[in-house]
Amino acid sequence: MAVAPLTPQFRRATDLGNEIVNAESLASRIAISLSRCYIPLRILYNNINQAESFVATVSTWPRLSKAPIVEGLIDIHVERSSNATISALKAVCDELATEFPSRQEMRTLVAQVNVSPDPNASTLTTDETPGGVVLRSIDEKWVVQFRLDGFTVSRLKPYGTWDELKGKASALWLKYLEAANPKKIVRIASRFINRVQLPIGESFEKTFLTNFVIGPSLPQSVAGYLLRVIIPFEELNATAIMTQSLEENSADCILDLDTFSIQPQGIGEQNMWTKLDELREVKNRLFFGCFTDAALERFK
Repeated sequence: MAVAPLTPQFRRATDLGNEIVNAESLASRIAISLSRCYIPLRILYNNINQAESFVATVSTWPRLSKAPIVEGLIDIHVERSSNATISALKAVCDELATEFPSRQEMRTLVAQVNVSPDPNASTLTTDETPGGVVLRSIDEKWVVQFRLDGFTVSRLKPYGTWDELKGKASALWLKYLEAANPKKIVRIASRFINRVQLPIGESFEKTFLTNFVIGPSLPQSVAGYLLRVIIPFEELNATAIMTQSLEENSADCILDLDTFSIQPQGIGEQNMWTKLDELREVKNRLFFGCFTDAALERFK
């Protein structure tokens, strides 16, 4: 299978390779057209030492000076406190105005449908309520969400290091705790979005080890595709969602790696950062397991 050559009528006015991708808008585009598929992949360990050796692989990953990351983020969902308010979140945002001068309010749409046997008596009411605040740094490379139900820190291209992202998230998390005072942490995630340029006319197998198959009797030239795989990592109480998408008549493939852990009973704050390190390792395993050696050489 190969990428179909771009025709003039489908060429974009801007270079997608230089576009800064926002995870929220990209994820929504993926979700709209996605046909869900669930492919269970169980990673079994004979003993706990093998599980520990998996986490210890952090030092084995090669350094990529040209990694295709366009956004890396840390996301924390909480069970909100009954006394958490938007005004308290805004007060903290005021304190951060020097570093994050751009501010935008997030709003949540609530819809209520009342169905009656009489069609004329059925009603639909909608209401918008404040849900949080989005902050952007002066250079617009950092995006922070302070929400009533959680907290997100995103680093846009150029991505630096995991320690830089985690350090920024840790400092801002203290501000969020001060304002929101959540009851408990129920979900944490590490998510990385990559934009990979595919050589025109070259088969996908030259770049990706994780791939799809088209029946041999069908045309093998592809103008666009969407592939989603959910992989449970049961020994780490984590789940990964790997999404590959090729926009119509584009030579750029999006590889979205979302690793998360849901713990309704709550996650301790100290354990949370260790768990995020584990999720990042899961992400690394997915990333390096997706690409051929030749593709990885292009990122070095």
